Amino acid sequence: MRGDAFRRPARGSRVVGPAPRTAQERRDELMAAIEVLARSDQFFSHSTAALVHGMPLPRRLELGPVHIASPSFTTRMRRPGTVGHRIKSRVVEVRGLRAEAPEDAFVHLATLLTVDELVAVGDWIVNPRRPGRISRDALIDATRRYRGARGMATVDRALALVREGSESPRETFLRLGMTGIGLPEPTLQLELREPDGTVWARLDLSYPSLKLAVEYDGEQHRLDDAQYARDAARMRRLRQEGWYVIRVTSADLRDGGRAVLAHIRAVHTQLLAERIAQSAR
Repeated sequence: MRGDAFRRPARGSRVVGPAPRTAQERRDELMAAIEVLARSDQFFSHSTAALVHGMPLPRRLELGPVHIASPSFTTRMRRPGTVGHRIKSRVVEVRGLRAEAPEDAFVHLATLLTVDELVAVGDWIVNPRRPGRISRDALIDATRRYRGARGMATVDRALALVREGSESPRETFLRLGMTGIGLPEPTLQLELREPDGTVWARLDLSYPSLKLAVEYDGEQHRLDDAQYARDAARMRRLRQEGWYVIRVTSADLRDGGRAVLAHIRAVHTQLLAERIAQSAR
């Protein structure tokens, strides 16, 4: 077991097979080893639990140490590459891995994330289209037992901004940017329907009274030919029906979205002035 045929991702474990080639593969191998070595009452927490659940995290945390927690009043794990905690969380099983529940991870991530980053996690948790989601009210209720804990000021600030309807971190950051420059809160995922009730368009962020839509286009919108064609047809119809559509890409957000947010504000101001002038006639 000490031979060169085996690797030791963590003390007490042995692995055979090709060595990991990337930081992500090394971290995944360490997580697998820690899962085997952990006591039956230990579980993944913090950013590691978030990764297990599939929560959106900034790149700096995707490759960080493995967080593993022990119940209160028990010994915590101490191993290279890991951060041990003693916490009381609801534990769930995800693809065979024990991890703290999303609402508990949300609270513990407050010590690692900015407010906007934590809002993106909260939006993911309460997203109505995500299987297993919980409501915003349920998320707020779940955090109450942590009153006075470290990071709760960040939790409270993030909870005030969490909304049911943002379907990606980029949509969340775009919405926060829009309200951050003084624009009203946009409507999320507005559904436009045919006379028979069929939905023909869902708008990421919109101001229905002004017929102003802001759409975030991810990679799939450009790389999938069928999706691209559907988007083009939908945009044509939106414009025919009087909607002003602003399409935003990841490139528009690299500088914090300053230019595109200024454009959105200018268009909103123009459309609002036109509406006021029409109503005054």
